[in-house]
Formats: sequence, C-alpha cells, structure tokens
Amino acid sequence: MKAALTFSLLGLALATPAVAQPSPQLEVRFCPDAVARPYPLDSLRSAQGLLLQNVAVVNRGEPVKVEAIEIELLRAGEPIDSRLLTGAGLGGAVKQAQAAKAGGTFEAAAFQFCDGRLLAGAALTDDTTLETGEAMLVMQQVFAWKGARDEARVTVRALAAGDRPVAGRASVRLDGTTTKTVFRWPLSGGPWLVGAAASFHTHHRWAVPEEFALDIVRLGPDGTSHRGEGAAHADFFAYDAPVMAAADGKVVQVVAGATENPPLLRRPGESMESYYGRIGEMQARNMAGGLPGLSGDTVVIDHGAGEFSVYAHLKPGSIGVRVGETVRAGQPIGRLGSSGNSTEPHLHFQVCDRPSPISCAGLIPTWEGIEVLNTDGPRPLQSGDIVTAPGPR
Repeated sequence: MKAALTFSLLGLALATPAVAQPSPQLEVRFCPDAVARPYPLDSLRSAQGLLLQNVAVVNRGEPVKVEAIEIELLRAGEPIDSRLLTGAGLGGAVKQAQAAKAGGTFEAAAFQFCDGRLLAGAALTDDTTLETGEAMLVMQQVFAWKGARDEARVTVRALAAGDRPVAGRASVRLDGTTTKTVFRWPLSGGPWLVGAAASFHTHHRWAVPEEFALDIVRLGPDGTSHRGEGAAHADFFAYDAPVMAAADGKVVQVVAGATENPPLLRRPGESMESYYGRIGEMQARNMAGGLPGLSGDTVVIDHGAGEFSVYAHLKPGSIGVRVGETVRAGQPIGRLGSSGNSTEPHLHFQVCDRPSPISCAGLIPTWEGIEVLNTDGPRPLQSGDIVTAPGPR
C-alpha cells in the first residue's frame, strides 16, 4: 500500500482563489483517442447517446492526490452538460479499474485499452493518490442528450505537497457521422434479426472495436432462429448462408483454421445466472485462443479512407477470397458459420478504422438498400431490429 498523502481542500481555497492552470504534469488520455462517437437513441427526437469508453489521468511529475475529475460536453466551445467525480465517485472508478486488472482484462482484452497506448506504460493506481508514473482510469461513462454536442472535455484537479493545486485538461472530438463507404447488406433475403447492435442494452456497445457492430441471425416462420432444440449448427436457419462483400474493396486479412463449438443455448429451466456462467467459461477459453478463438474464420476488407469491414464467425473452410484480392459489392466471400467466440450461427459484421477485427475502433456504417421492419421512419439500426434486403446485384 502506498504511503498516504494528506491534503486539504480548505487549504486549496485559502491558497488561491482560482483553479490551477493545466500543467503537463497531469496528462489526460482517451481511448479511442481520435474521436468519440455518439449514436442515436431516438432519431425522430434528436436524442443521442455517448459512451466515453476510457479516460486515463497519467501523472508525469511529483505525487498528487486527485480531488476531482470533471467531464463536460460542449457545443461550439460552450459547456452544455457536466459531470463531476469526487470522493466516492473517484473511489468507484479506482475500484472498477482495479477489478478489471485483477480479472486479467488488460491482458486478455488489450484492445479495450488501445493495446497499451492508453496508459502509455504507467502503472494503475490503487487509490486516489497518484505517485510519479501512475495512472487513474475512468471507464465507460454514459451520456444522453437532445440536440448537438461536438466535444468532450476532461479537467482533473489535484493537490501536490503543501496543498499546491495542480490541474490537467484535454478534449476529444465528438463525431457521430457515418462512414464514407456506403454498404449493402452482406446477406440476401431475410428476415434477418439484428441481435446486437449499438444499443446500450446489448454487449457490442461496451467494447471499443465492436461498438457499432452487428450480430445477425436469420429468423424462421415461427420467429425463432432454429428448428427444434437447436442442438446442431444445421438446425439454425442462418447456417451456411452466403456472406457477401458489403462494398468494393481489397482483402487485407483472412483468419482461417478456427473451430466451431456446439451451439450454446439456454437450457429449459436454466437460470440466467447459470447460463451466463457457462457462456463466461466458453469465452475465457476462446479468448485464450487468440484471434481465431475470438473472431473465428474472418475476412477483413479495406475500402479506403481508413474504413475496413469485418466478417467474422464464418464457416470453417468456406472462405473463398485471399489477401490482396479485389472484391466487388455483392461478391460471395464465405459462408455464415459459428466459429470462434460464438454461441450460435450468426454473422458478426463491423466497420473499423484499422485492418484488424479487434485492434481498432468501431465506425458507424452507412447503409443503402435495406428495410427495417416496423419502424416509424428511416433511422440507424438498433439492437432487435428486423431487416430485409435484396439479393446480390
């Protein structure tokens, strides 16, 4: 346990009537670092949701005690929304980060922290005192608003020895625009259920690379994804469906040689706790298997402008393209499967800013030619949407 540093807020108030000017001693870092992307909660009402994935405060100077972290959302330079973390809020952030460290998340899911770039070699603090070379991590801050916001600004206020105020500040741009690349639906016919998308109530939104990814399954006549009990992959309506390139581009990565685990559905009478316990055990094994264990057989296509589409969990042995090959929108590239970290046959589709399924930040795809059933107007896809699309053109 580190030696305690004692500082006084009263001493700070008496020593200076103004907030300390930002100092290079306290470096504020983000992951993703270039931009944070809001996504519509309700398009008709201009309601937006933002997940600020990671904010790290790295101390490059003498020991300090962090007193407050303020997160502001701005429009044209004017603060509109503000959140202040002090006391228990800071302590909770420290505990959350330490729990992630203890659970092995920093190693097993390094992509969630920009593969080490976020902390930049700093050690994670275990309290609100930052020794030289230590960092405090604030994870997954959620915001919602109506209208526009274009910047998130983080200000850190701390006290050094002698109650001397020290501050740090940095901003990240907010940008909810969709990709320059216009994508077609990578599957034909339908109906297709978007089991997970960018909505907060499903798992994709909480991971940096797949924040705007889709998990797509096919529905049968009775509204389920499979025949009978779904004991075999062939019981699922989506299994072995052709997967097509969603836009013109060049293949830059192919992951092959993954295996398909048996379907992992919830058993009759099984509690959610037990079911997610079984899923957790499977995911731990898959994560230990590296990229094939996570994404399974996968194709990554470069569309230019720093935009890459990812097609994951493909059927083993079905990939029909190779690295360096130019493909056209609608061209078959493989078949839908359940390889890698998959509980049932589905297509995992995402767009990233780097040529990797996991070491990247998610982008919001621009779609054409799809119809979302039972909606009150055109809008971005949400978890639970049912989609139909034309076949290859």
